[in-house]
Amino acid sequence: MNKPFEGLGPSPLNHLKDQFLLDPEIAYFNHGAYGACPRPVFEAYQRYQHELEREPATLLYREFTKRMEEARGGLSLFLNCESDQIAFVRNVTYGLNMVTQSLIINEGDKVLATEHEYGAVDRMWETVCEERGADFVRIKMPLPLESNSSAVELLKANIDPSVKIITFPHIAPETAQLFPIKELTKIARDAGAVSVIDGAHAPGQIKVNLKEIGADFYVGNCHKWMLSPKGAGFVYASRKYENRIRPPAISWGNISEGTSSLLLENDWQGTTDISSILAVQDAINFLNKNKWFETVVPRSNQLIKEFNEITLSITGMDDLYLHTDFQPPQMRSYLLPEGDHSSLHTELFHRFKVDVPVFLHPKGSMFRISVQAYNNESDLERLAKALKEMLR
Repeated sequence: MNKPFEGLGPSPLNHLKDQFLLDPEIAYFNHGAYGACPRPVFEAYQRYQHELEREPATLLYREFTKRMEEARGGLSLFLNCESDQIAFVRNVTYGLNMVTQSLIINEGDKVLATEHEYGAVDRMWETVCEERGADFVRIKMPLPLESNSSAVELLKANIDPSVKIITFPHIAPETAQLFPIKELTKIARDAGAVSVIDGAHAPGQIKVNLKEIGADFYVGNCHKWMLSPKGAGFVYASRKYENRIRPPAISWGNISEGTSSLLLENDWQGTTDISSILAVQDAINFLNKNKWFETVVPRSNQLIKEFNEITLSITGMDDLYLHTDFQPPQMRSYLLPEGDHSSLHTELFHRFKVDVPVFLHPKGSMFRISVQAYNNESDLERLAKALKEMLR
């Protein structure tokens, strides 16, 4: 009988492990939470910071417009959209708040969401709807989902004339479900509702094509799967809504080039360190140089597939994925058996030097793994051994 992972052979990507600044003693499976920035990208980020401190007025005034246009241009090519449809923000939570505060939500309106939203996003919609007298409705979705069509039908069944906004994640953060994004966006469009997509985990893990998705708003992170430094995210707005969105802070609004409020109101936010934004292009260059979607993503997915059967045998729980359609290539969540798992994350880290997020989810406690270029078979073997001991 083969040992776990024996069939995979030596990884052709082991050289990439040295390209990251992560502690080599830790088996790090928490990329989905905080990301990890490669050395070349981090060094570029530091160069931009030095540039800012050497001559602040050049970077933040004289060259600001040109440098931001270049940054947006590179990201728009990566996401397949027009460069003037993107505004940089510090992260998805901030960007979604910007969108939400800009939308017209009246008393009696409904905001439709799934049960798979990020906790901070859930709280945001609850707060805004309560303040404006609207209803925030979460659609109950079973785990595992039966099929893409079942998810689509569940959404359609909850739409009525009072539904004005439909929001959903591209990849659910805790349950790690990849949703049929184009189909769900079409349903919102057909219903005359505004579509707002939380794309925190998608760009860099999958190829995101914003023109094909056709959402009204798509908010994503660059610091997670795109590997940029922390503090870089984006808001995409369709032409219909590009003049209806503004940031929480109203600044000068006349330094950036552009004709829409998306850019005029958002680009210039005073004395802000834009180094992480400028480094987004360096992150894209790193992905392209290492043929990310051709080599790293498939390899990560292969490791997860090999780990999957082992993990399910250890937990004794059902698989959360009936179909591969719902499986993101580099993330997977697993149900834990009944019991108190409130200390599992801490004990895995301190006893085994394994970093894995654990969620006390209403549908059952679960943990999530993110497999990235720096992970290898020995990391997964360590996690499997630790889980076997902890769950014994």
